[in-house]
Amino acid sequence: MHILLTNDDGLQARGLQVLKRELAAFAEQITVVAPTGQRSAASHSMTINRDLYCREAEQTLPHVREIAVSGTPVDCVKMAMEYFLVDKHPNLIISGINDGYNLGSDVLYSGTVSAAMEGPYYQVPAMAVSMRDMTDERCTQTARLVIAVIESVFVKGNFPGVLNVNIPPSGEISLKNARVVPQTVQIYHNIIAEKEDIDGSACYRIVGDIDMETAPENTDVACIRQGHVALTPLRWQQTAFAVMDTIREYIS
Repeated sequence: MHILLTNDDGLQARGLQVLKRELAAFAEQITVVAPTGQRSAASHSMTINRDLYCREAEQTLPHVREIAVSGTPVDCVKMAMEYFLVDKHPNLIISGINDGYNLGSDVLYSGTVSAAMEGPYYQVPAMAVSMRDMTDERCTQTARLVIAVIESVFVKGNFPGVLNVNIPPSGEISLKNARVVPQTVQIYHNIIAEKEDIDGSACYRIVGDIDMETAPENTDVACIRQGHVALTPLRWQQTAFAVMDTIREYIS
């Protein structure tokens, strides 16, 4: 199996490096194409008016290749699929392990999930993996869960789509403790923080305190709140088919 790894935290991020290390003993080939630095909340943005710069890291394992790209997570997947791996596409794209959840409506803003959402465009299955309270031990456990998901969902099940995986702050990191759940709306409080610049003028920062308590049951946020691994299949197709006839009636 050939796996493409990426993220939105940067090539040297702990989550990606631990995942690379564990997958190196599992996959026949690994190509890592990730941003040069932090690109969180980049969503599906793509660099079209600036040059991209790519730097290949020194190879330490014969079947692992690592490349840093100066752009967004989506840029990284584009560079991999359209240039570095244009003649040998991977069997699977994995984005992560991200430092922070990607739950509910946050998938719209997530660079991690957006990188995985490039998979359907190239007809390659993909997975996004996220967690909070990241430690080396929990990252290693999560990476081993990723391998279990690959074997059960993508190999045995031949799943062709995108799977969003979120790891709870406590509870067993295993398939036994996993639940398949839909998205909900991720609520935040105190979203805008006002500050004073060095010249005395007002400036603002988009922040927000995550609300894990009010999400309805049987959703991804509630799943994490209850200490379970959340598995949510996603799709890029956003057409609201159920209301198409209604819109036709409005314009007739």
